[in-house]
Amino acid sequence: MIDRKTVFVLGAGGSCPYGYPSGAHLRKRICLFQGLWQSYNASGIPNELAQKEKSRLKEIKEFIDKFNKSRIKSIDLFIANNPKLAPIGKYIIAFEIFKAEQNSHFGEEAKFEQEQIADTQRRGIRGPSDLLSLPLFMGEDWYSFLYNHLIEGKVGKDDLPDFSDGNLGFITFNYDRSLEQFLYEALRYSFTEVPEERVVQCLKQLKILHVYGQTVPLKWQNPDDYVDYKQKPSESLLQRAANNIKTIYEEKVNPELMEAQNLIKQSEQMFFLGFGYASENMEVLGLPSIIPQRCLVYGTAFGANDKEVKRIHKRIIDGDTTDSKAARRKVIESTDCLELLRNYLG
Repeated sequence: MIDRKTVFVLGAGGSCPYGYPSGAHLRKRICLFQGLWQSYNASGIPNELAQKEKSRLKEIKEFIDKFNKSRIKSIDLFIANNPKLAPIGKYIIAFEIFKAEQNSHFGEEAKFEQEQIADTQRRGIRGPSDLLSLPLFMGEDWYSFLYNHLIEGKVGKDDLPDFSDGNLGFITFNYDRSLEQFLYEALRYSFTEVPEERVVQCLKQLKILHVYGQTVPLKWQNPDDYVDYKQKPSESLLQRAANNIKTIYEEKVNPELMEAQNLIKQSEQMFFLGFGYASENMEVLGLPSIIPQRCLVYGTAFGANDKEVKRIHKRIIDGDTTDSKAARRKVIESTDCLELLRNYLG
């Protein structure tokens, strides 16, 4: 149960425990493994596409070659520098998201996959390309921890959590649908005697803002125009998802972004989970200046060294003119999402 206005800001690392790539791993997959190029038919995209749209395959290969040689670590930045390549770049991003979705798992299944992959790596059975093609499932299961925190004290066959008070909100830079799917499954099967429409109504009270788009909606989000979770990608699905993707460099104002900024302005505690703290991402949300003075701020910096943690901390507090007594508490730790929540979620 959360009794204060809490906002979670999610970056790519927030989805990593469930089989989705981090920004760095996405670049490796595209440039080294060349996921869309080498896995085209294996992912269920019709074979005839290779014959009907050879130009598309040529575009893909050219994008991969240029992105690789650019040495730019962010595909968003590469697309921003090369706007003519944006359509095929988003198509490739959509492919990688759907491929990760097909291989994704939650809870114990995700942990099991993580352990199996680690064991495979130790035994050296697969080659480097095969290993790179596998999902990492990096980090521990924070979705389940947070969900159990939310339903704490809920005893009874229809005691669904109430999100109508606006105490909880998610602002995500991710395009994937893993959080939405997890919450739907968790509620649907925690309260099996509750009609599905009540579960959906409960979920729709929860703010989950994709400031730069979501691939496609799930059934509970839009029953008239949805795509099932783990559906095999097709040409039309990839194109639809690509059209829904916006990069952080494309537009500075949209309804979701404005709503996200309003959530932050009202927050009493914030958690940055799997977030990279890139200056452009901070700027898009108006951070740190719009964070209320007395808001408690916590963030992960997984894999960062001490100097990098200090630099991140400075970005969060930059421009804070409050005196030492009124200053908000800010904690940035080189840890994963689960450990941060265990330590500080109240």
